[in-house]
Amino acid sequence: MQLLTIVLYNASGARRTLEFKPGSLNIVTGESKTGKSALLDIVEYCLGRDSLQMSIGPITKTVTWYAALFDLAGGRAFVARPAPRVGKSSTQLAMLRFGNDLEPLDFHELEADMDSNAIREQLGRRIGIEENLHQPPIGSARNAVEAHLGHATLLCLQSQNEIANRNLLFHRQAEQGMIQTLKDTIPYFIGAVPRDQALRRAQLTAARRDLRDTEIQYRRAEEASQLAEATLAALWREAYTLGMVDAPEQPARPAAISALQVAIADRQPSRDDRESATRTSELVQECDDLRSRLRGIAAERETLLQQEVSEVGYVGAVGTQAARLTSLNLLGLAPHTETDAPAADSDVTCAFCGSTLPDPDPTVTELDRSLRWLNVQLASIDAARPARRAALTALDDQAAQLRTRLRTVESALRSINAGNSALEQLPQDSQRDFTRGRIYATLAALPGGSGNERQRLKQLFDFAADRVRRLEAELDPAEEREQLTSRLVAISQDMTRWANQLQLEHSGSNVRLDMNRLTVVTDTEQGPAPLFRIGSGENWVGYHLVAHLALHRYFVRQRRPVPRILILDQPTQVWYRSEVDQRSGAPSADSDREAVNRLFHLIHDVVRELAPELQIIVCDHANLAEDWFQESVVHNWRHGEQLIPQDWIDDVSGAGS
Repeated sequence: MQLLTIVLYNASGARRTLEFKPGSLNIVTGESKTGKSALLDIVEYCLGRDSLQMSIGPITKTVTWYAALFDLAGGRAFVARPAPRVGKSSTQLAMLRFGNDLEPLDFHELEADMDSNAIREQLGRRIGIEENLHQPPIGSARNAVEAHLGHATLLCLQSQNEIANRNLLFHRQAEQGMIQTLKDTIPYFIGAVPRDQALRRAQLTAARRDLRDTEIQYRRAEEASQLAEATLAALWREAYTLGMVDAPEQPARPAAISALQVAIADRQPSRDDRESATRTSELVQECDDLRSRLRGIAAERETLLQQEVSEVGYVGAVGTQAARLTSLNLLGLAPHTETDAPAADSDVTCAFCGSTLPDPDPTVTELDRSLRWLNVQLASIDAARPARRAALTALDDQAAQLRTRLRTVESALRSINAGNSALEQLPQDSQRDFTRGRIYATLAALPGGSGNERQRLKQLFDFAADRVRRLEAELDPAEEREQLTSRLVAISQDMTRWANQLQLEHSGSNVRLDMNRLTVVTDTEQGPAPLFRIGSGENWVGYHLVAHLALHRYFVRQRRPVPRILILDQPTQVWYRSEVDQRSGAPSADSDREAVNRLFHLIHDVVRELAPELQIIVCDHANLAEDWFQESVVHNWRHGEQLIPQDWIDDVSGAGS
């Protein structure tokens, strides 16, 4: 996308048309207050920005529609935006037309039939901006950001108060939230994220949703199965106690259900009171035994835990003593063996008076032996820790199994006791039917779910989890950072070369973009020097220029979806310090002229290298005499020439009077 024409319309339908050359350097030179800076605001407004940023004055008083004709690959696009209503600074109203040989429309053809969002979306699709989404880290309060034409435009504009600002590198960087937006979207425009990132993000979101749903189904089936097994076990123990089945141990689930169904269908007497009482007593005894075993396991577990607590204090004391003796290793003692000679008499004799010591101090050898013994103790403790952890795990497993059996027995006892209470109020003939009916009702209420169904849900759960893992690996943030770093290194090479060409401060060092702080950094011998720590406006302008030229050279060479337009407003402002210089267009000082010449030479050379893929529009006071410069001048607003015709201003003034 490159700019062909800017068109302004006044209330009477008159047009002010400004032509630009695609694939070239376009210089708009002129005196102050002629409207040069407004061109950047008009282009940004036509590219979908809702607010019109230019100062209130002749332009806002006379212009009713702002329009731009863009050259696209394979066609053209005409964008028109009505001026905001009086007292307002923004509007979303817009119109957009596409065509191969499209020309600016007449005033009566202008009609706002869409909004600025549609402008950004449709133009963005035409230049290749695909669906994309930057997803902030999990837990972040930020919303996901999709890069669009408005974000790409931020990389194409440098206003007058930005290009010479040491604290700002990108357009609108100072606005609230814009720093994070730039950090989130620049990796996409540089190409550090996959082209199908949005598709993969959508696939990952869907996969995570499927994983949650499948996990819920699987967990429910697992819980239902466990509940069914526990209920069936309790029901079997109850049936055995009542004499309805003969085997005390429950068989496999299908066989147990079949046996219970046969038992409740049998019309013969199903229990003998004495036998039932005996089996009930056995059930009570089993319940007591299980509780006793659980208490024993709890005591064993408590003992192991107390050993661990005591061990911590012991290890601390032994470790402190061993640390004190470790300095003996500096003496270079020989390894201790069993054949070491016993201590000589001199070992217990005072070195000063020669008298025998009744309680001599330990020798170095004895201290070394103590150190090695302490280390052996510490090593044995370390070796015992895994065994203790394994023992604790085994005890926990045993306790869990015993609790399951205890719940089964207790449930069976509760059912038997509840049944006995109800049977006391029934006739003898009805007691057997009541027992069968209660067991039948309990059996019928068992949760469903076969083993095959659980296995199928488990396989679906494993498959969904594996798909999420694969998609997360493809969208690994570390990979994105590595890709971004690699591309920034390539951009840094151009920045370093051009900084040397412009003779900027620290230009002999490596120059690079710092995406964390959104600034330019030079790597000096004293350490990194960010732009805000480099002095003079000449350096600030120069580093802004090499950064944006390097970015756009990369965009062109890698065919990234960014408009092939770079608009620079007043890049030479630091050299035009007087009104005389601004009116003449040539700095009076030789050093200033040389610096301005180097600046424009670099811009001209980059455009010529990339022609016809890049268009640079410079709005400036500069008006150098060199032929190549004059050939690049498309508009010279001096001697009364300006953006808004004088007759438009006169018409408004006459109408107001």
